[in-house]
Parts: sequence; C-alpha cells; structure tokens
Amino acid sequence: MSETNVPSLEILVSDPQKRSGDQTSTSSYVSYQISTKTDNETYHKHHGGKGGIIVVHRRYSDLLLLYNVLLNDHPTSIIPPLPDKKVLQYLAGDRFSQSFTQKRCHSLQNFLRRVANHPVLSQSTILMMFLVSNDWDAYRKSLAGHLQTNKEEVTDVFMNAFKTVHKQSDEFVEIKEKSDKLDHNVAKIDKIFHKVVKKHDAVAEDYAKLGANVQDLQELCTGENEALAQRLKLFNEGVTQLSFGIRDLSKYLDYEYIVDLKDLEHYIDSMGQLIKLKDQKQIDYEELSDYLTKSINEKNNLISGYGGSNFFTNKLEELAGINQQAARRDKIDKLETKITSLTSELETAKRVADAFEHETLKEVTLFEQLKTRELKQSLSSLADHHIAFYEQMLDTWTNIDQRLSV
Repeated sequence: MSETNVPSLEILVSDPQKRSGDQTSTSSYVSYQISTKTDNETYHKHHGGKGGIIVVHRRYSDLLLLYNVLLNDHPTSIIPPLPDKKVLQYLAGDRFSQSFTQKRCHSLQNFLRRVANHPVLSQSTILMMFLVSNDWDAYRKSLAGHLQTNKEEVTDVFMNAFKTVHKQSDEFVEIKEKSDKLDHNVAKIDKIFHKVVKKHDAVAEDYAKLGANVQDLQELCTGENEALAQRLKLFNEGVTQLSFGIRDLSKYLDYEYIVDLKDLEHYIDSMGQLIKLKDQKQIDYEELSDYLTKSINEKNNLISGYGGSNFFTNKLEELAGINQQAARRDKIDKLETKITSLTSELETAKRVADAFEHETLKEVTLFEQLKTRELKQSLSSLADHHIAFYEQMLDTWTNIDQRLSV
C-alpha cells in the first residue's frame, strides 16, 4: 500500500471525568473522551454511517485491553507503552486529582498517537472497534479467550534471561548502544526539568508574596498619596502577571513536557524488549546448532570406535550378555534419527530467527522515524511555550512602563 493511499487517522484524548461504577460495583473510575478524525469510511460505517468526528468514552482498563490485544496479535512490533497503573497515586488514593488525571490523559494521547502512526497497528480491527464502537462492553466480552499467554515463550524468556547471543551483528550492537545513550540522555533531561519545575514553582510563589506585600503597601498609601498608590497598583499588576505566567509555564512542563520525556523512556524500553525477544530466537537457534554439532560428533565417534559408554559400563554390559556391536549400532541409529530431527528443527529455527531479525530491523527504523518526529514536536512546543511566556512578559512590562511614565 502506498503512503498516499493510507487513510488519515487523528486521535485526541481529553476531558478526564470521575464516574461512579454501575449498580454491581461501588468503585469509581476515570473516563476519557476519545475523538477520532479520519477519512477511513469503514470507521464511519461501524459508527453508524455518520461523517465528522467520532467521539467515544473509554476508561483505562479499555486502553489496557487494547494494548494487550495488540501485544498478542503483533509479537514482532514495538507496541507503544501505556502509563503504569501501579503508581504512587493509586496507593495514596490520589488518582482522581486534576494533576494525575491530566498527566495520564496526555500520556494516553501519546500512546494512541503512536499506535495511529504505526503502519501495521493502525490497521488493526481492535483499534477501529476501540475508537468507534457504541457497544464496546459487548465487544470486550466477545474477546474473552482471545488473549492466550504463551507459557512456553514466557518460560524461554526466563530461562534465557542470563544468556547472550554468541554472534551479535554489528547493526544490533550499534542499535543497542544508541538506545542506551538516548535512554540515558532522556532520563538526565527528565531529572533536570523536574528541578526546573520545582524552581519555577518556588519563584512564582516568591513573586506572589512580593505582590501581596506591594498590595499592602499600596493600601497604606491610598488616600495619602494616590499617585504612588496607583503606581504601586500598576507594578503589582506586572508582578501578578509574572507570577501567573511562571506558574502556567511550570504547569506545561509538569503536565506535558516531562510526561513526554517519561513516555519516551518507556517507549525506548519497549524497543529493548523487542530486541530481547529477537535475541531469544537467535539463542534458540544457536543452542540447537550446538546440540546438533554434539550429536554429530557423538555419532562420528561411535562409528570410529571412540565413542560410547565408559570402560566399566562396557564390562557390566559384557557380564550381562549384551552384544556390544549391536548396542553401538542401536545408538548410532538413534543418533541418526535425532540428527535428522534436529536438522529440520534447526532450519525452522533459522528461518524464525532471520524473519524476526528482519521484522525487528523494520520496527527499529520506524521507531527512529517516530522518535525523531516526536522529539522535534516536543522541542518545538517547549520553545513555543517559552517564547509565548517571554512575549507576554515583554508586552506586560512594556505597557506598565509606558503607563508609569505618564
């Protein structure tokens, strides 16, 4: 499919609202409004045939289901991460605060935007139903049993946790080095901006206190020196605007920019998880290859007369009346059967490992493109907010200076 034929898909997550559970549940939850703008006619048909923006309301557990289905259906794709549910706000009972719900709303927006920008994930049926279905609860129930945990694969991941690929390609070595460096730099910037937010909040508080003191001084001058009182009032307006402006800038950094940084860290980790899964496939191939080599060597040693059981075992077999030559022939036959089976399994493992590596490289390339675009947008927004702040302050204080000069 050419890029020009891919339907557009724009998703906006907004308006987090606390809602009560149904009659069977006393727990409350947060609902998010999800608005979708697309020229994909299939979306509009499933939503009732109406054009325009499609609006539905979903909760976190709905997005978690979407994530798990995508993870299950697309094992070779980098599935964008969701914000973790097990966070301090849940333990402290603060998960309905404006700060928490707004930050989570922005993080969910990042998740759905990444899914929408992925050429494979964006075409999935589960995404379309999530975005358009007016009977989502019924659709959720229809997915019962759809998610099947591959216990064997989970066990393999655990068993191979401390194993490494013997022959890692230079390409993946470079990819890992770049992702580790990016992760380190993003985490460092994240810490810096957490300090910036604290500093901004402290400065804004200081200006607010200054404004309060200037207002007290203004009230003392009122009636006795009206000209000075008016000048103090004008100056206080500027201090108040400065305090509000710093708070607004700090709120943007805290609610959006730092959330973007944290989400990017998690996105990098998702890429790392896919590379680990790719490594596991290669480790499976390498271990099968080693096992096959050992079996071939054992067979060759038996044929040449150097293999088989040890001296004491041979003597015991002789005393038991076992024919040594027949036993050797039987072992060789079993090894030949094993070698044939292992050769077939090795070919399959090689195809799987090569295919997984190929798909992983495609995903890493796509990740790099999306990451570059996100960083550009995030830094542009950061610059725009700072420019807007300084322009507002320049206008405010220029106006105050002119009025004070009259």
